[in-house]
Amino acid sequence: MLVAVDARQVYRANRRGIGKALRLLLGHLCAGRKDWHFRLLHQNDSPDDPFPDRPANLVPRKVDLPGDRFGLWERVRLPLAAWGADVLYCPANTGPAWPLRPMVLTVYDLIPLELAPDDPASRAWAKAVARAAGAARRVHTASEHTARQLAARLGVPPRKIEVIPIAADPRFSPVTDAPTLAAVRTKYGVPDGRPFVLAFGAADPRKNTRRILEAWAKLAPGLRERFVLLLVGVQDSARPVFHRAATELLPTGGWHLHGYADEADLPALLSAAELLCYPSLAEGFGLPVLEAFGCGTAVLTSRTTSLPEVAGDAAVLVEPTDTAAIARGLEMILTDDRHRAELAARGRERAWAFSWPAVADRLADLFAGVRA
Repeated sequence: MLVAVDARQVYRANRRGIGKALRLLLGHLCAGRKDWHFRLLHQNDSPDDPFPDRPANLVPRKVDLPGDRFGLWERVRLPLAAWGADVLYCPANTGPAWPLRPMVLTVYDLIPLELAPDDPASRAWAKAVARAAGAARRVHTASEHTARQLAARLGVPPRKIEVIPIAADPRFSPVTDAPTLAAVRTKYGVPDGRPFVLAFGAADPRKNTRRILEAWAKLAPGLRERFVLLLVGVQDSARPVFHRAATELLPTGGWHLHGYADEADLPALLSAAELLCYPSLAEGFGLPVLEAFGCGTAVLTSRTTSLPEVAGDAAVLVEPTDTAAIARGLEMILTDDRHRAELAARGRERAWAFSWPAVADRLADLFAGVRA
C-alpha cells in the first residue's frame, strides 16, 4: 500500500504541535506497516533533517510551486503529486477539494471559528475545512470536543468522524541528571536554586500570555519571591510587548521571557519546572499537558474545549478567561507541596494511557478502509 502524505508541517522551521505529532506518527506507521510505503510531499526544506534515521519505506519528495498564489500547491500540486497512491493523507486541518485519490483528513481543531466566528478570515478558513472534510472519505480528530464542533458547525456527518487521541513523544520522561537540569536553567535565564513555573507564551491571544502575567502579579509577594515565572515560545515580534506588560505588572522582577524553546530542551525544561501553567483559551488536543505529565510535572490548565479530555483528574482545571481563577489555581498548587506531588504522580499515570503505536494502528486501519 502506498500512502501519500502532505508533510509540509514536518518540514517547516520551528515545527509546532501538528508537525511534531506527524513526525512521531509516521515513525510508528513505518515500523508497524513495514510492507507499506509513505511518500512525504513537502514544499520547503526544513533547517534540520526531520528523519535522520529514516526507514526505507519513508520517502520524502520535495514538490515546489514558485509563488504558490491562491493556495495552488494544496489545491492542485498536492493531488497531482499524490497520483498513483492508494490514499492521500492530509494531517493539518485542510486539504484539496478534489483530491483525486481517496483522502483521510485530520482536523485537530476549529479554533479560528470558535474564537472569532464573525471574522471574514475565520469564515473563509472554515469553508476550506468544510470543503476538505466533504471531499475526504474519513475525518480523523484527536478529541471528542473537535468531533462535536465538526458536526455542529460544519455539518460533517458523525459517522464519517473517527476520534483517535494522539500521544506525547516518549522523550518526555523525567530528566534527573543534575548537570542537564542546571544547564537548561542557565540557558533559559532561571536563577540558580530558584524553583520555577513554566508557561508557553505566544503572540497568539489564544495562548493567554497576558493573563498568565496578570495572574502571576496577583500572587502574594512571598510566593513570587520563592518562585520564578519562565515564559518560553514568545516570538521576537511579540517579546517587546510582553516585556513592557511584565515590567508594568511585576516591576520587582521574578519573571523571565524567552523566545522559541529548542525541542531538545523541552523534556529537561518540563522536568526542572515545579509546574506547567497552561491556561489556553482553546486547544484541539493540548499536547503540552501530556508532555508535562510524562516528565512528572504538575499541571494547571483550562476547563474548556479539549483540555479536560486530556487532563482527566490529573491537573488543576481553571476558567481561562478568569485571571483571578488562574491565580487561585497557581496559589493552590504552589503552596501545597504534597498536592503538587500528588498531581505529578497522577499525571505520570495518565500519560501511560496515550500510546503512539496504538494511534498508528488505528489510523492505519482508517487508511486501509478507504484505499483505492
